Amino acid sequence: MDIFVEPVLPRPQVVICGSSPVAVAIADLARRSGFAVTICALSAEQAAFADADRRIEGFALPVNEAAARYVVVSTQGRGDEAALAAALAADIDYIAFVGSRKKAGALKAALAERGVAAEQLAKLKAPAGLDLGAITPEEIAISVVAEIVAVRRGKLRSDPWGECQQVGGYNWRLVKSMQSEPC
Repeated sequence: MDIFVEPVLPRPQVVICGSSPVAVAIADLARRSGFAVTICALSAEQAAFADADRRIEGFALPVNEAAARYVVVSTQGRGDEAALAAALAADIDYIAFVGSRKKAGALKAALAERGVAAEQLAKLKAPAGLDLGAITPEEIAISVVAEIVAVRRGKLRSDPWGECQQVGGYNWRLVKSMQSEPC
């Protein structure tokens, strides 16, 4: 007699804060990639998303959940700080901000002034996504979802500073000056 055991695990979640065109594209691609999609946005903005497994009004993220969670903040200036504060307060596997390095730096400084610990702020990946040279919302969504898959599968660390990581089949070391060098 053969016995086969197949674990039934909860689907990993992509939690999207905001309703920007990039957020809508990420929600669509993440759902088609097998992730459970949770939308966190104001009720008036929820209609931008055709399908979602779960909807949360505002940015009140549950603190602990069973499945792996990957949070993407794409609010385009409408609740950036509130969404990031909520994500940093929860137990999250990956937190990314869709925006410029300059904007992310300003938000990190504001959150630090509000008392968010440096080790929490270090979890934030900004700008979100792999550097593919993406311009359109759909291209940015591809780069973000690809990065989430890489983090999930252990091919890319969510904290890229210092150690080597594999990108595009090559090992690279990213340093704080945003320069890359082969390992």
